[in-house]
Amino acid sequence: MMSAWITTSWDDGHPLDFRVAELLTKYGLTGTFYVPRTAETGVMNEAQIRELAKHFEIGAHTLDHVYLDRVSELEAKHQIIGSKQWIEDTIGSSCEMFCFPGGKFRGEHLEMLRKAGFLAVRTVECFSFDLPRVNGTCAVMPTTLQAYPHGWISYARNALRRGELLALLRYSLAPDARNWVSFAEKLARHAVDRGGVFHLWGHSWEIEKHGRWRELETVFAFLSRCRGGAKVQTNSELLNHGR
Repeated sequence: MMSAWITTSWDDGHPLDFRVAELLTKYGLTGTFYVPRTAETGVMNEAQIRELAKHFEIGAHTLDHVYLDRVSELEAKHQIIGSKQWIEDTIGSSCEMFCFPGGKFRGEHLEMLRKAGFLAVRTVECFSFDLPRVNGTCAVMPTTLQAYPHGWISYARNALRRGELLALLRYSLAPDARNWVSFAEKLARHAVDRGGVFHLWGHSWEIEKHGRWRELETVFAFLSRCRGGAKVQTNSELLNHGR
């Protein structure tokens, strides 16, 4: 039987991340929370971050939720190095994972991450079942699906921007991908049956904004039923399998 893994990740550090964490715990799942120091949508305070870190992995997400492809090299270094130091000072342990806000970055940022001491970076590359890919800098971790009902155009742009034509073929796994719950279940089942990583990611503030908590719990319940055929791990725990 091919090896399979289930992981989740949650961006922006909103206080509603605790509601996601409660649901993950309820269904025997885990994941990584990528937390900036500030963000337009609001962030947890440091005491809340430390509380979350007792049970879940915390990753860096820049200091100020900055799109790194829009800033200078000097500012990008500040946001990358500073975010790692801030997370480590806040939680009192090492921070190995980084996530680009908006999935925006340039090639040179990967080397900056390596020099800063990060082991891997999570992207927003969708429809992937791959383990983290080591490329000579830091490992690059793709995702499978966002907890949001994107349409065809959005998915197509994501795949074409990265030259991932195979990702477009995987879109055919769901006749109506706007029903993201059904789509998530099909993709998770694909990973469990054929091997690979099912990586769900999202934003707690976005789930609240669009009233999708019941949908999220439905997906978590399905993933819980898949645990017999897949290992449930944090983002960084997957690194040991991708090397």
